[in-house]
Amino acid sequence: MNNPDKISVVLVEDDRHYRAYVASVLKDTGRFAVVAEAASAEEAARWGAEIAPRVALVDVVLPGARGTAVVPRLLERYPQLLVIMLTARTDDEVILEAIRAGAAGYVLKGAASQEILDAVDGALAGGAPMSPAIARRVLGLMRAAPSGATQAVAAKTGMGGELRALTERETDVLGLVAAGATDKEAAAKLGVSVSAIKAHLANIYAKWRVRSRTEAAIKFTQAGRG
Repeated sequence: MNNPDKISVVLVEDDRHYRAYVASVLKDTGRFAVVAEAASAEEAARWGAEIAPRVALVDVVLPGARGTAVVPRLLERYPQLLVIMLTARTDDEVILEAIRAGAAGYVLKGAASQEILDAVDGALAGGAPMSPAIARRVLGLMRAAPSGATQAVAAKTGMGGELRALTERETDVLGLVAAGATDKEAAAKLGVSVSAIKAHLANIYAKWRVRSRTEAAIKFTQAGRG
């Protein structure tokens, strides 16, 4: 049974030593409770609804099905779940696969304990935490994205219908996010509050059926290349 005073976390990692390390990092804070652990995607898929985790740390490379394969199933079973991928790989295909699966963040194995904690806290705060090496790869993928978003983008992309579903301000916000702006930077640029930016992003997620700012930004970037 979950402790209501702690944030519930699940781990999907086949390296038992590394899994124990991550679990200890979380438990030692006194703020997190590791409510379930699995060594494979198949094992994680058997978890029941009763554990109701808030955060999942999932290794990309697992025996059997890839870690990204279990992400959609976990998100379907636990709608409020935030998934952070753990991996040693930084290639574009794996990063995009994780983002498309619905991951909220991406942390390299070998990251310091504080970086792991910062990633979890960042995801809980509504961010898209990434290790520096991963962030550089994602920014590289986004460099072709428009720096200022306007409805005119719809005319030259294959996503005209989806972009037209957004308001002009939502499109402006999405363009800034795709260019790498934080909520605070986007708010300053548009002359609105940070809470307004968060509200616009929530509307975008609902309309586009995505789960994170990173997933929305990647989708927007790919549209701009269409």
